[in-house]
Amino acid sequence: MSSGTTQRLTANRTYPRRSLHDQIVHGMGRRIATGEIKPGQSLPSEEALCSELDVSRTALREAMKVLRAKGMIESRPRRGITVLAQEHWNALDPDVLSWGHDGRVDGDCMHKLAEVRRIVEPAAAELAAKRATDSELAAIQNAFDDMAKNIENIDAFIDADLRCHAAIISASHNEFLRPVANVICAAMLSSLRITNPTVI
Repeated sequence: MSSGTTQRLTANRTYPRRSLHDQIVHGMGRRIATGEIKPGQSLPSEEALCSELDVSRTALREAMKVLRAKGMIESRPRRGITVLAQEHWNALDPDVLSWGHDGRVDGDCMHKLAEVRRIVEPAAAELAAKRATDSELAAIQNAFDDMAKNIENIDAFIDADLRCHAAIISASHNEFLRPVANVICAAMLSSLRITNPTVI
């Protein structure tokens, strides 16, 4: 996959696992997303969590900030940290997508992501048809031709599909549509990585 396409479509790839607080994010996120810790349930106190996970307060607090940003928990005075209902989660976040399926993405999830993409892309294509430059039209056509030539090669087909998507979005010349469409595509790419680790 070209570096430009990768940068645009994987900006929302999964959170890293390098540091201690990264590991806390993934561990707690998975426990919440799989229902081990249920919506409405309060997390143990900061002191108790630090003891349970054998981590510092700083690492724990940084991890909680990430989970709050993903819409999975909230903090309230005198109530501590509470797990939010799934409707509040960022369902398109690659981590949430992965955690919620415990490393597996079923057909229903992929179908729903494809539905959202089918809602967004026709509007983008309509704008692109009106606004695309000759070079942008050529980029769309080249990517489409590559899709047609690689029906039997899943990696090459996915690469061409994402390049076609990126080219259409770029040709729409709508700076607000681009981030919405790209996060959908990033979620789909994350799903494909879960089910097919060879996908770049």
